[in-house]
Amino acid sequence: MEIYRSPQAKKQAQQPHAIYYSRFKLIAGALLWALALAFFGLLTWRALGQTGAMVFFAVVTLGAAVMLVKCLMPLGRLDKPALLIGRDGVRFADGVLIAWDEMQENVYFNQSYMGIPILKLVQIKTTLDKPRVKKQRVAALDMDSDKYLALCDTYSQGAMPTATR
Repeated sequence: MEIYRSPQAKKQAQQPHAIYYSRFKLIAGALLWALALAFFGLLTWRALGQTGAMVFFAVVTLGAAVMLVKCLMPLGRLDKPALLIGRDGVRFADGVLIAWDEMQENVYFNQSYMGIPILKLVQIKTTLDKPRVKKQRVAALDMDSDKYLALCDTYSQGAMPTATR
């Protein structure tokens, strides 16, 4: 049974849904990693005489610097969608489009350890030669797993031909 939709609602449902980076999550992450960078940089500086401790803290400091840069880079691209979900498939920020019929598996990973979020990742396995697997970290996006999977369900069903429904 078809649910009634107004012509305006039908037109809006046919448009792709853009998912953007969350400004709050990026700024909070940048502040967190800036504090970590300062803390571990101070520990590295204090451990100058001890080679093993200095190397350990320097590696952790370098990791904090990389994470800080990864939080700052998307702040310049807040007006561009990170994911675009539509009737044709999922389009990533780098322009790669994975069509619904080319997907073997579409998974949203949300891993945490004792309540601390560790990894949020969208992974799509495809039937294509390149890319076989497309991954994107989604921790800083303005969406959760329920929203992502609901959008994928809605648009993938809308992309099916009417004869197979």
